[in-house]
Amino acid sequence: MSRIQKTAFLSGSQVVTTLSTLVIAAVLSRVLESKADYGTYQQTLLVYTFLAPLLALGLPAASFYFIPKNVGNQRVICFNALIAIIFISLIFSVLCLTLGRAYIPKIFGNPDLASTIPWLAIYGPASLILVYVTSSLVALDRAKLSAIFSVIFRILLAASVALTAISLTKLDFIIGLQSCVVLCGALIGIGLIWRLTRNSQKTRNLISFSNINIQLKYAVPLGLGAMLEGMALAIDRLMVSLLLDPEDYAVFSNGAMEVPLITAITVAAGAVMLPEIVKAFGKGNSREALNLWQLMVRRVTFILLPAGFLFFLVSQELMVILYSEKFKDSVGPFRIYMLMLPARVAYFGMLFQGAGKTKLVLFRAIITLFLNTVITYFLVLRFGMDGAAWGTVAVVWLFVVPYCILCCAKISDTKWNHLLPYRYIFSIGILSALVALLSWYLSFHFNSEEPILNALVKSSIYLLLILTFMMALFRKDCLHIYNQLKLRIGNSK
Repeated sequence: MSRIQKTAFLSGSQVVTTLSTLVIAAVLSRVLESKADYGTYQQTLLVYTFLAPLLALGLPAASFYFIPKNVGNQRVICFNALIAIIFISLIFSVLCLTLGRAYIPKIFGNPDLASTIPWLAIYGPASLILVYVTSSLVALDRAKLSAIFSVIFRILLAASVALTAISLTKLDFIIGLQSCVVLCGALIGIGLIWRLTRNSQKTRNLISFSNINIQLKYAVPLGLGAMLEGMALAIDRLMVSLLLDPEDYAVFSNGAMEVPLITAITVAAGAVMLPEIVKAFGKGNSREALNLWQLMVRRVTFILLPAGFLFFLVSQELMVILYSEKFKDSVGPFRIYMLMLPARVAYFGMLFQGAGKTKLVLFRAIITLFLNTVITYFLVLRFGMDGAAWGTVAVVWLFVVPYCILCCAKISDTKWNHLLPYRYIFSIGILSALVALLSWYLSFHFNSEEPILNALVKSSIYLLLILTFMMALFRKDCLHIYNQLKLRIGNSK
């Protein structure tokens, strides 16, 4: 299977994962009796989300190194990693059932958490196992199976939780059911790994503490940067949850999300380009690596910025359609987070990885976590939940982006003002913004009380105008993408 095909499967599964999460949130926003109940649900999952990068120990990422390298002992590699994950997650489970149940409700100022936190004792370990399973399936060269497994599981999870919530609105039962479904998915995933590694050598013991130690020595430093980055990204949610009421956190959590296309597009582009960039750096050809990276940035910009402005244009209607009228204030954080969109077109981490400069990523994560914690704390106290969003945006633009530009310029042996295709990004951004503004003005003539109709009118006007202008002003890029798609479709037949 080609890299393009693998990327397509994995990107599609990530889109489904995001959509399933949105479906669950949309249903619970409507059926739960109050915003406080929905806030309790989101706070419960926040505890796991905040600690997940630490609990995973970097082992899912390490699977891409150890599994292909040890073809004859893949079962040993996989199950020793799973044993390490299960061991650390069981400690997390015990804490949830004991200290967590007693103290987390006090920390968050929400006594309702006492009945939901214990379910994390199942949800946490099962979710961590699923993360490792999907990564190891890709490492076993079963990217298609990994994608299919993720899609089927996410659809079943969303359907079961949504249907249960509609018929029975008891919060702890909903979280309990979700935890049990995730546990079933984890057990099936372990079964898949066992079956796919049946041809591994059987002379070695399945459990090897020395092998676990080897994997941890490699994985823990690798996962440390990811852990800090994950905490830095989640600190805004934690601050809102700690400093404000559950009702406020319920509104904030719905708006504190990225456009679903972002992860799918950046991961897809990274999977295709990263091997070539690594190869170029390996040859000492930093110019070729930079050219490949800039090509990726241009392609991501061409798709992501117009799509982002479309979501910004219909953001008010989107929040109401997804979460109902009572969560329309979620549009505030959502629009603020959208201000980071231009920074997301440049996947700086690819240059860091390609050049083997992962220590720079770790340093960036440490500073980002510190700055985001301090700035967000004071902004939340002063401006409420919108302050958390502004804090994250400020850290990204005032520290993360300048730091990455300067470091990547040094890595690629170029000047900072030549690192990115600034004029191209600016041109696409200005065009998208002007078309969005024009679409917003024209849509007033078709204003309706129904948010779905308003969203359809705005989207139709915007898409018609943006496609027309893009074909006129960026014809070469349009034709290139069209020819690439036509070639892929032709080859698939």
